[in-house]
Amino acid sequence: MEPVVNGLEQDYIDQVDFRRLDANSEGKSAFESYRLLGHPSYVILNPSGEVMWSSVGEKSRENLENQILSALESN
Repeated sequence: MEPVVNGLEQDYIDQVDFRRLDANSEGKSAFESYRLLGHPSYVILNPSGEVMWSSVGEKSRENLENQILSALESN
């Protein structure tokens, strides 16, 4: 099963910086810093690095896209 983020990344590549981090290696500090409690986890930051939205658990493409659009409209 392909991660739902893959299609969104293609659609918003010019507007959003997508990053995939492994919570057991290079992403461990980010995982702790954002207090993420499970996998998969999602965090949307504004350009200043402030958390606009975060969530843990599988999300639908529609849910994630709505969060991205909301974040883009806020900036």
